[in-house]
Amino acid sequence: MKQKQRDEIILPASRGNASTTVLDRAFARTKLGKVFAKSKRTGSTSVAASSTRRPGPRGHKGRGLGEAQLLHPIREMRGTNYQVCGLFPFPMGGGSPLEGVPLGRNLLSGEPVCCDPISWFQKLRVIANPSAFIMANPGLGKSSLLRRMAIGLAAFGVWPMVLGDIKGEHVAMIGALGGAVLPLGRGVGHINPLDDAGAVAAAKLLSAAKAEELLADLHTRRFDLIRSLIAILRKKPLDEREDQILDRCLTVLEARHAEFGTVPVMADLRQVLKDKPVEVREVSLDRGNDERYEAITEGLESSLNSLCGTGAFGQMFARPSTNRIDASRPMVFDLSRISQSESDLRAATLLACWSIGTGTVRTSNMLADDGVIARQRFLLILDELWNTLAAGPGIVDQVNALTRLNREMGVGQIMASHTPSDLMAVRGEEDRAKAKGIMDRCGIKILGGLAKSEMPLLTESVPLSMREQEQLAAWQDPPAWNRRGDEEIQYTNDDVYTPTDASAINEAELRAWLEDPENREWYFDDRTTSPPPGQGKFFIKVGARAGIPFSMEFTPTERRSQVHDTEKKWHEAKFRAAQERGER
Repeated sequence: MKQKQRDEIILPASRGNASTTVLDRAFARTKLGKVFAKSKRTGSTSVAASSTRRPGPRGHKGRGLGEAQLLHPIREMRGTNYQVCGLFPFPMGGGSPLEGVPLGRNLLSGEPVCCDPISWFQKLRVIANPSAFIMANPGLGKSSLLRRMAIGLAAFGVWPMVLGDIKGEHVAMIGALGGAVLPLGRGVGHINPLDDAGAVAAAKLLSAAKAEELLADLHTRRFDLIRSLIAILRKKPLDEREDQILDRCLTVLEARHAEFGTVPVMADLRQVLKDKPVEVREVSLDRGNDERYEAITEGLESSLNSLCGTGAFGQMFARPSTNRIDASRPMVFDLSRISQSESDLRAATLLACWSIGTGTVRTSNMLADDGVIARQRFLLILDELWNTLAAGPGIVDQVNALTRLNREMGVGQIMASHTPSDLMAVRGEEDRAKAKGIMDRCGIKILGGLAKSEMPLLTESVPLSMREQEQLAAWQDPPAWNRRGDEEIQYTNDDVYTPTDASAINEAELRAWLEDPENREWYFDDRTTSPPPGQGKFFIKVGARAGIPFSMEFTPTERRSQVHDTEKKWHEAKFRAAQERGER
C-alpha cells in the first residue's frame, strides 16, 4: 500500500512525461514531497510531529535544507561560580567613557581613552571622590601622564596647584600655562607662616557670618602650622599648656593687626609672648609672678627664636612671604633647591606651602559662596608622594586630611608614586596605616609597569586579575639588548670617565644645537635607543571593574614645549656624544 502511494505521487506538471517520473519519485521521498502528497489527500499542509525533528548544530540535515558544511566552534572555558560569576569580572577592560582629558588609545580596540578625576566625578559620577593615584616604576611616563591630565584640565578651566615640587619637574608646565613659579630654598624666597592668603581682605567683601567663619579658619590654620613647625624643631609636640599659650598669643596678635589690616610676621608673635598680656597670663597659670611666667614660657620662646633667627628655619620663615598665591592662575612652589639631606627644613616648608595653598582655596570658595567671584576649580598635584611623605612628621596627616576633604573643599587631586612599598616606608606604624589609606580612598587608580614582587601588596588596595598582574609585570621589563644604532656606537672608557670641559660647551651653543629641527628630532625621538616596552602604557582601574589598557603618546605641541623633559641634566652629555660620533 505504501509503495503504491509513493508511485502515485506525481507532480501535475509532469503527468504524461515519462522522463520526469524518476525525479518526481525522488521529490516525493523528501519532507516537502510528503507535505505536498498530504495536501492532495486531506487538503492540509501540516507536517507530523515525527517529521519536524529539531535541527542539529549544523542545521537541518539533507539536500536543499541548508546544512552548514563548516562549523565554527565556540571557545569554552570552565571555572567555579566564585571565579566566573556570570562572566564578570572580565579579564581585561574594553570601552571607556569619552569624557575627560584625552590620554591616548585603547590597546585593545584602538578607540580614544579619556579620563581625569574631576570629569569622572562631576559629570559621569563613576567615582566617589575627585582623586586619582598614578603608580609605575621610574622612567615609564608616570609624571608625564600626570602633566597631561593637568594640562587638559587647565584647558577645561581647572587651575593646577603644585604645593611643593620637590624635584622641580612641573615648573616648565606651570610656566607654559602662564602660571606663577614660586621658588623656595636657602637664600631663595621666604614664606611667612602667618600669611593670611588674602583672607583678611576677602573678609571685608563677605557677609558678617561668612567673614567671621573665614577669620576663624585663618586662626586655626595659623595655629596648626606654627604648632607643627615647632614640633619638627623639637622632635616632639607641644604640651597642653604651651598649646593654650600659643593659641592665646595668636588671638592677641590678630586683634592688634586687625584694625590696620596688616599681616604679622613671626617676630611679632614672639613679641606678644614677651609683652606678658593679661589674656596670655590667664592660661599660663603664673599666679601673677613674672619669674614664674618666664619659666613657663621659656621653652616656647626658645622655639619662636629659632623661627625668627638666622638659621635655616629663620631664613625661611622669619620674613614676609616673597610671593603671594594668585588664585586666578596656575601655580607651583618650587622646592628643588632644598637639599634632600635637610629633611626637617623640607618637611617644614612643605607644611607651610600646604597651609597657605589650602587657605587660598578656602578663601576663593567662600568668596564664590557669597557670589563675590565666579567659582574656580583647583587641581592639587602631589608628585613623588614617597618623597613627600618621608619628609617629616605632620606631612602624612596633611595628605590624609586632603583625601578625606577634597569633596568638601571642591578640589580635585592627583598623586603619584613609584610602588606600593613606598607608602609603607614612612616612619611610625601609625603613619604607615594612614599612608596605606591614602591610596585606598582614591577614586581612580592608574597603574603602569610594576615588579611582580609588588603585586601582593598592590592587590590589597586594587583588585587585579591574574592577566592584569602579568601585563603590569611585563611592562616593567627593560628594552631589548640589540638597541637600534648600537652597532654604530663605539664605547670607550673616555665616554664614561673623561670630564666635560665647561668652556668647550656653553649654554648658548647647546640651545643653538637644539634649535636645528633635525637635532631636536634626533634628541627627542631618541633614535639611538628603543624605549622600554611599558613606556607610556597604563591600566585605568575603578573599583573592581576590569582595567582599561591604553598607551599615551606625546603631541607635537608637548614635544616642542619640552614640558615633559626631565633629563635636562643630560642634555650636555648627549650633545657632546652626538658631536663626537659626528651624527649631525
